[in-house]
Amino acid sequence: MASPGPEDVALAERAFADGRYEDARAHFETALADGAVPRGPLLYDLGNCCFRLGRYAEAVLFYRRAQRYLPGESKVIFNRRLAERELGIDARSDDMFSTAVRDLPALIAPGVALALVALLELIGLAGLVLLHRRAAWRNAMALLVLIALAAAAHLVHARLQTPDTGVVLDSEIGLRSEPHRTLPVISKLRAGQTVEVLEASDRWIRVAHEAGAGWTTRTGVGMVEGG
Repeated sequence: MASPGPEDVALAERAFADGRYEDARAHFETALADGAVPRGPLLYDLGNCCFRLGRYAEAVLFYRRAQRYLPGESKVIFNRRLAERELGIDARSDDMFSTAVRDLPALIAPGVALALVALLELIGLAGLVLLHRRAAWRNAMALLVLIALAAAAHLVHARLQTPDTGVVLDSEIGLRSEPHRTLPVISKLRAGQTVEVLEASDRWIRVAHEAGAGWTTRTGVGMVEGG
């Protein structure tokens, strides 16, 4: 739960402890409007309220929003996975290894990742100087430097090019080739699935997912970056 702070947070915590999750959600949302209150913990708390209320897709949305502010908090990802499991999301491929690889960027804060890359590059450069007379070690250190440079480039590119993301909130949404209701549905997505947001208008949004891409109404998708 969030740290004690403004009155609304205290009221929300009491309501949550008493099992009044709707009241807790209302108070947390009011506290969220207060710029002095850290957003990450409040978004996490809102995710917990939605989870307790059985609104798992909304819980996924709030947990993903919380991850933007709490990238190193494994409990946020753990609870998000629980909500996704309730929705049957990615159950076919959620073995421990693939899940860990998929969530690794969210588990490591960007600053920590950059520090690790810098350390690898420093080790590689030091190795090139100290072990330059040993061909095998020299080649290994040169490879380590190249890997570190490639990783740094990837991190910078990801920071600059990361597309907006959204979470499907409706039980099911239909994707169309163009933003017109008269066109046939070419693919369907279900609640809790996360999509890349490619384009948007006032009423429509174009999204991409491994199951398909297309246009759908904006009301069926919650924006992660919008929270």
